[in-house]
Amino acid sequence: MIPILDEKHLSAALAKQVNPFFNDYFAFYSSWLGGIIKNPHLMTVPIDDHMVHRGDGVFEAMKAEGRAVYLMDEHLQRLFNSAEKIALQSPYDMASLKKIILTTLKAADQPEAAIRLFLSRGPGNFSANPYDAVSPQLYVIIHRLCPPDAEKYQDGVLIGKSYIPPKPSWMAQIKSCNYLANVLMKKESVDRQLDFVIGINELGHITECATENIMIIDKDETIVYPEFDLILRGTTMVRTCELAEQYGLKTLAKAITVDDLLSAKEAMITGTSLNVLPVVKYEQNFIGNGKPGAITQKLNKLLCEDIKSGPKRTVY
Repeated sequence: MIPILDEKHLSAALAKQVNPFFNDYFAFYSSWLGGIIKNPHLMTVPIDDHMVHRGDGVFEAMKAEGRAVYLMDEHLQRLFNSAEKIALQSPYDMASLKKIILTTLKAADQPEAAIRLFLSRGPGNFSANPYDAVSPQLYVIIHRLCPPDAEKYQDGVLIGKSYIPPKPSWMAQIKSCNYLANVLMKKESVDRQLDFVIGINELGHITECATENIMIIDKDETIVYPEFDLILRGTTMVRTCELAEQYGLKTLAKAITVDDLLSAKEAMITGTSLNVLPVVKYEQNFIGNGKPGAITQKLNKLLCEDIKSGPKRTVY
């Protein structure tokens, strides 16, 4: 017999939930509930939120190290850009969003953390009609930051070709909550025991990984990355290129093929949680000499220094 749970029995049922990741969830803000929750059992989203049953929403992921959020303005601007592309009006402006994030971080009381923001169309009806939603909502979760193992920076990572079709241009530029293609790409890499797989479009141009960007260093030691009409504009990748140019290196956005990757001196993967990772092998082919390159290692060092003491930090 399936019981019908009243409030008393629901609380008991929630308390019995077993989730090994609950210890990694520190604080959760919900505009729908109007406050911050620290009990992971109560970190919930309405089932009829259009973000849940239609993927109708946008999100951002950023990180905090040394009690400072890195690239906060850049991430929030990208959130607003994504929302604008799907005609989703944020209930908060930039200043209000910052205040909510920093307050939730203080409630979490963690010097290092990952921060995820979800801007949804909101609860209301199970149709595909976005106008059926009551109002846009914001959810913020502060959870444990899990960077790659140190050996990945020392030994490099292995990548391969994804057989999941890349997103069309207009959708690739939106960080939407519909991440099914990204999920399947990640499944590919895990199933094949690779660190990452990369998208390749019908023209043979490299796009991006499941949640990361890829760049190469060509024979002229220019840092080359895919054009932004093919990919999501990676905040870490953009900042890495800015630091590279300050260091005296050249950067260039253009179409990249697998042949370009295989003939590159170095290749790297960039992302919020991982910084800059050296790529040493694509499928069965070594990149360069098959070892982490000096430029890639230098870029990761520059980025780490920028995270610790650069001008792109917001202290909480």
